[in-house]
Amino acid sequence: MKKSIAILVLGLCMACNTATKKESAATESQATTTKTKKEGAKPMKSGDYSTLLINYSCDMDIPELAKVLQVLEADLSLSEYQTPGKCTFNLNGFGKNRLGGGTRLYWGPFPSSKGQNRKEIANYLKYKKEGTQFMGMDIALAETGDCYLAYQPAQGRMIIYNENYDQAFLINYDKKNANTDRTEEQHEALRLKMTDLANYLLKKHRK
Repeated sequence: MKKSIAILVLGLCMACNTATKKESAATESQATTTKTKKEGAKPMKSGDYSTLLINYSCDMDIPELAKVLQVLEADLSLSEYQTPGKCTFNLNGFGKNRLGGGTRLYWGPFPSSKGQNRKEIANYLKYKKEGTQFMGMDIALAETGDCYLAYQPAQGRMIIYNENYDQAFLINYDKKNANTDRTEEQHEALRLKMTDLANYLLKKHRK
């Protein structure tokens, strides 16, 4: 009888030890997962873009812009509608607007937040990974490696996101249907030119 009791007690002790080890392992695993999530939530290291994303003033003229976009200077002109903190130009050769003028290009920062920027980047990357596209929306890492370029071709715009700033940066080249004779090929060509412009601005302002 005593032998049976001893065996029973030993079995209970072993079961308790096993349960404790499992609980400890689960706790350790949960702690590691939490740590990984927290580490993953850290924003990527970034250059200083304060002159672009915070205190931006238009610092481009027609010769410089023509070189970046690889168009003739004669096809560019300053827009009569200028806004402080933004650049606004007219570009010929990519369809005419309803008033008979060329494409209005404008860019500059707009209010956002670090959290909102992280959320937007995460959503774009999620949809890209799943192969889901809404109206051609897409995202790509900028050439500087610390910002993202979010494409919204249906709206004729691109947004630069940096999760270290409370602003984002909009580059607009107009909706395709806002330009009565712009072709699909011209619209895509403009998207690529805006990509060149975004990368140029990031490199120019990065410190």
